[in-house]
Amino acid sequence: MKKLLSFLYIAVCAGIGFWMGYLSLEGGLPFGFTFFDLGIWFMSLLVFGYLHILIHEAGHLIAGKLSGYHMIFIRIFSWALVKEGEKFRFAKFSIAGTGGQCLMVPPKITDGALPPYRLYLWGGVLANFASSGIVLLAAVFLNHSIYLYSFAAIGILLGSTNIFPYFITDGMQLKQLKNDTIKQQQFSQQLHLTEAFTLGKTYDSLDMNTLIVNPNEPDTEQYNAYIQLVKINHELEASNFGHALDILKPLWQQRVDLIQPYQMEVMREYLFCHLTLELQETTIQEDILGDKLFKEYMKLKQL
Repeated sequence: MKKLLSFLYIAVCAGIGFWMGYLSLEGGLPFGFTFFDLGIWFMSLLVFGYLHILIHEAGHLIAGKLSGYHMIFIRIFSWALVKEGEKFRFAKFSIAGTGGQCLMVPPKITDGALPPYRLYLWGGVLANFASSGIVLLAAVFLNHSIYLYSFAAIGILLGSTNIFPYFITDGMQLKQLKNDTIKQQQFSQQLHLTEAFTLGKTYDSLDMNTLIVNPNEPDTEQYNAYIQLVKINHELEASNFGHALDILKPLWQQRVDLIQPYQMEVMREYLFCHLTLELQETTIQEDILGDKLFKEYMKLKQL
């Protein structure tokens, strides 16, 4: 996601820069710009990108609250605000492939009903589109400012890329959860488990029989893979490294089918088990240690 947005930013800025350069040769920059103004405008694009990430996550927060959710943490790049009971604390960590995140827990529903999820997942995109729409109207009817047009364009760009169903975007989550009650249950359980782990619950204290597995999907599917990783961590905390390795092996063999964050988690734990058990499969160890994604992952600060 971050790489795609970076590519789009560079492509858009390069295109506009070429256009500006061409116009300057033809008779001057538009909007009464000087080249100094042009530099300030390019810097503003970066600032607007940061603002729209903040607006996006705030949209999830508001939509989640309206749906009865409560916050676990909200993160912008590597800076996070974590809620622990009635208190808040700041933390610094990153999650591969994401520029921000607003993680919330759905309300507990009885009588077999499923918790709401659509508004929560749509919240970020709606916030980007709404803020861009308001600013665009201001630009059209009040002030034809390139800064207002740029703010609106970046919001539409960010919202559009987030609602498109690929990788781990909001659009992909909505597509996966639509009409699949098992995945909706898994989605809810994953959020509740994430809250528990964030507040210090250990893996070995979990009841493994309560974990929801979707029999209609392979273990590499996003929600099933999360459950497999919980089982692996449960075995690791109990020092059952051999059992953990048994669960890891099929995931390792099919790691290209996992989403990127889970790919790197599997590589890390697979290497850990091999080193702990003093296995002599040096080729596997060299493959992992030399993997570009693995190297990037190991540099990240984790919660």
